[in-house]
Amino acid sequence: MAEREKTKTRKIIKFIILNFIVVIFLFVFIEGLSSMVMFSKEVAKKESVAESLYTKYDNELGWVNIPNVHIKDMYGPGVYLKTNSQGFRNSEDFSIDVPDNKVRVICSGDSFTLGYGVDNDHTWCQQLVTIDNKLQTVNMGQGGYGVDQAYLWYKRDGKKLEHDIQIFAFITIDFLRMQSDRLLGHGKPVLRLKDGEIVTKGIPVAKRPSYISWLLRNQWKIKNLNSVRLLQNMVSKKQVLSVVNYEQSADKLHEVVLKVFSDLRQINEQKNSTLVLVYLPTASYRDEPTKRWRQFLQDEARKNNLLFIDLYDDFLELPFQKVEKLFIRKDDLDYAYAAGHYTAEGNAYIADILYKKMLLIPELSGKLHK
Repeated sequence: MAEREKTKTRKIIKFIILNFIVVIFLFVFIEGLSSMVMFSKEVAKKESVAESLYTKYDNELGWVNIPNVHIKDMYGPGVYLKTNSQGFRNSEDFSIDVPDNKVRVICSGDSFTLGYGVDNDHTWCQQLVTIDNKLQTVNMGQGGYGVDQAYLWYKRDGKKLEHDIQIFAFITIDFLRMQSDRLLGHGKPVLRLKDGEIVTKGIPVAKRPSYISWLLRNQWKIKNLNSVRLLQNMVSKKQVLSVVNYEQSADKLHEVVLKVFSDLRQINEQKNSTLVLVYLPTASYRDEPTKRWRQFLQDEARKNNLLFIDLYDDFLELPFQKVEKLFIRKDDLDYAYAAGHYTAEGNAYIADILYKKMLLIPELSGKLHK
């Protein structure tokens, strides 16, 4: 009788243990499945393919706009993106010569100049025309470009056009991008100095397999998977592979940047145009890299007689409620990468203060009033 009771007890214990194991297994399975479902939803977001809708591979620059693209709802209903036959974000083509009674301005820069998140009519570059209809603006902004790519694109395609002013705009990360030969898996050129002159390395730019681009675009999402985080804890840091980039010291980078600006000024002078450097404010305006780059450029502009407009001072005086309206919030658009870029109101604000500051510079006001 006692033996029968023991056998019955053992069966109950085995049953409980087995059920416990099944419950744990189901929990792990459901947790893993949920993680994969959420991961799949994250990588399926439009942000991963936004640029691919209007850009193509370029063996000198990495990527450029596809000519004659018109995407009606690029950033939302009616928020369109259009390029002309020359690959600029404009609705019209440009003749080589500046039309009579017009002042042509070339706007060079990254996605903040391109106008990521707004339509063609509401980029700050086009808003300058709204302020002064004598202006004809050429939008040579491109998503993800560093100072290096914006410079090389202007040298190749921008300087073909006669123009009166070049606005070369940038944000802090545009300088940091110069240290790498890739962005989100896409190859790009890098600039170095040799005997005091700029040399371009990495040409032709590597055309990376699409799966590499996908992996690098989604690397942070992949790293947040529980299984990946567990694996990282199990593997020593020495065994973890990393992406190797070209890198250079801050001093070397400063030298390249100054040479780029010097070369741009010389090209503009030869074309009877005036170069003005513009530091665009971003939502992360109090970070240390921005403070250091602003100070560096302010000092060098004075020493080298470069025309430099820093829009941060005006921006820092704005009340928080106003600042909020200048930037796209993460939930405002399907494209999460648009978060932090200027709203239509933000672009109008930038155009307004930029134009007013340009009028205060004799070399520019004379051309604006011609």
